[in-house]
Amino acid sequence: MRRRLLAGFLAFALAVIVLLELPLGISLANNARTTALSEIENDGASLALLVGASLQRHDWSDARAIIDRFTSDDHAVVAVVSNSHLELSSGAGVREELADPSTRAILRAAASGKVEGEEGSGDPDDDLLYVAIPVAIQQPAVSTTAKVSGAAADASVVLLVTEPAAALHAKLNRDRLELALFGAAMLAAAAGIGTLLAVSLTRPLAKIETALGRFGAGQLGTRVGPTRGPAELRVLRTTVNEMADRITELLDTQRAFVADASHQLRAPMTALRLRLENLAGALEPGHEDDSLQVIAEIDRLSRVVDGLLELARSDGKRPGRVALDVGEVLKERADAWSALAEERHVALRCDFAGGGRQASLTALACPGHLDQVLDNLLANALDATPVGGDVSLTAESHSGHVDVHVIDSGSGMSASDRARAFDRFWRSEGAPRDGTGLGLAIVAQLVRVSGGTTWLEAAPGGGTDAVVRLEAR
Repeated sequence: MRRRLLAGFLAFALAVIVLLELPLGISLANNARTTALSEIENDGASLALLVGASLQRHDWSDARAIIDRFTSDDHAVVAVVSNSHLELSSGAGVREELADPSTRAILRAAASGKVEGEEGSGDPDDDLLYVAIPVAIQQPAVSTTAKVSGAAADASVVLLVTEPAAALHAKLNRDRLELALFGAAMLAAAAGIGTLLAVSLTRPLAKIETALGRFGAGQLGTRVGPTRGPAELRVLRTTVNEMADRITELLDTQRAFVADASHQLRAPMTALRLRLENLAGALEPGHEDDSLQVIAEIDRLSRVVDGLLELARSDGKRPGRVALDVGEVLKERADAWSALAEERHVALRCDFAGGGRQASLTALACPGHLDQVLDNLLANALDATPVGGDVSLTAESHSGHVDVHVIDSGSGMSASDRARAFDRFWRSEGAPRDGTGLGLAIVAQLVRVSGGTTWLEAAPGGGTDAVVRLEAR
């Protein structure tokens, strides 16, 4: 979120800088070009007056001296043209310049009035600024070369002044560079300001996120400390703390109720079972089965109470995860259940993927949780497997996780039943009557606390495959 806020602020700042600097850059360029043309125009007008006065007196040497002094000071090129004939010039490349068609067009246009502008070329450094001004004389000038003292009275004399545009272009480049540096500085300042604003907005949110993460991990006493920032974030902090207080209160009430109810129910059911066992000897013949059924129901209620208490405990605390040797745990639980499997004439197999290398099957789980999970799944698998069947307990390592499979060879479950199997107190049709419907709910809770997932699949040869996936270490 911090990066998005900063990116948005920088995009806005960049748009503002571009919208401000683009017209400013155009204005500066136009002003620089106008100033340069005004300077050459003023110089040309002054030079035209001086040269015109000298030509009026037929003092060609004075006119040449004036032109030479001007060109030596300003590095310009000056030409005096009469009826497209070069009369006087100073500077390099005059004749080549006058041979250019665009220059001749400028001279023709200047016969009617002053002409100024910039003449472009393929190389910006070769561009020229020019001004062409008609020279006012009462009589036609007499050329020293052509000696046209008797020239026609309508002869026109034009003073052409040009100078390189390199200085103008250098100034334009400096202006562009200064604008670019100014924009970069403004963007850097905007980045600093945007970072401060983004931090001031996201730091309180990060504190709230951290507190909620700890609260969700089971540290129910965690609260969000005092935060600085907008009023909305302070209100959010207060709301989050009030929510945490309410959830803690509800969980404490739930755990207290379940614990108290379990404790209060366990003692009366134990006493009731003892009384029924004592009365069993005094029953009339033929009622022994009824007595056994009542005792079995009491035992089932006791298991329900124990399951509820276990769920309450697992909901309330979230111990840290440790690295477990999954293969070793599977081997221990298989040994513990082998006697019951043998008694029921069920083959219990324990296999490991990867050539039986248990050391490679290391996963993260809360201490003791995987043992309880396997006990519940093995109990269900043995109950679902008929005489002569088999139960397979396997584990395999994948990229980033370890999968544990408890596969029975029973009649299996439908897809809808598998989807509901982890609901509390839900039991499928045909399930053993002594079941509580809490075994798989406890499995799902323990696996979730350990950071894993669990689900049921249809076994390839019939039956059910209970899968537990834990994060690999």
